[in-house]
Amino acid sequence: MKTGYLISAFFLSVGMASSVQAETITIAAGDWAPYIGEALPDNGTHTKRVREVMKAAGYDIELEYMPWKRSYELAKKGDYVATFSWSYTDERGADFHFPQEPLEEHYDVFFYSKSKHPNGLSVNSISEVKELGLKPVGLAGYWYEKAFADAGVEMHTVTSTEAAWRLLEAGRADVMIENEIAGEAYVRDVLGEGEQSIGKTGVLRSVAMHILFSKAHPDGEALRDAWDANTK
Repeated sequence: MKTGYLISAFFLSVGMASSVQAETITIAAGDWAPYIGEALPDNGTHTKRVREVMKAAGYDIELEYMPWKRSYELAKKGDYVATFSWSYTDERGADFHFPQEPLEEHYDVFFYSKSKHPNGLSVNSISEVKELGLKPVGLAGYWYEKAFADAGVEMHTVTSTEAAWRLLEAGRADVMIENEIAGEAYVRDVLGEGEQSIGKTGVLRSVAMHILFSKAHPDGEALRDAWDANTK
């Protein structure tokens, strides 16, 4: 009788454990190789990190891919609980809960057109772009858009990463600011033979990249706390 009770209790506990599933949260993100991407291994190195941390906190994640600006705005409204990867700005700090622990430290550099600067180019600040009379190309809504405007530099604004690289490759712009690793990967994997037409300068800035949790979503703060608790 006692043995039968123990066996029944065992199978009951197994059944209860198997019925408990991790809650799934949906996160908005753009494509940014090698960090985020539907076709990348593990959906990118940042996605792998987010998945591991949230799994440790008891959550599974699903990503919905969309243009970067849309991912930010929808998460800001609370349609999605989180979005990644973003650096800190005061504006973003007003709209999102920033974790204490970042995803990774990144380095931004200037990539430049070799056809316009065959002898190389030494530029390490936005003020030097203005001093040298260089024409930058970049994407609308990125941090450097305001930085260029504040410095009195007119930026050629485009709506896609590919368009920016193609303009630089063709020599229709002098410089472009991009994450060092992501830029090197794009030049190598997408431009192909055009790789020879792109050069790189020294580091412009180092910046911590974060997953942002929406202040407009009811679970945003709790998930931010869960992130920090599982990254210490």
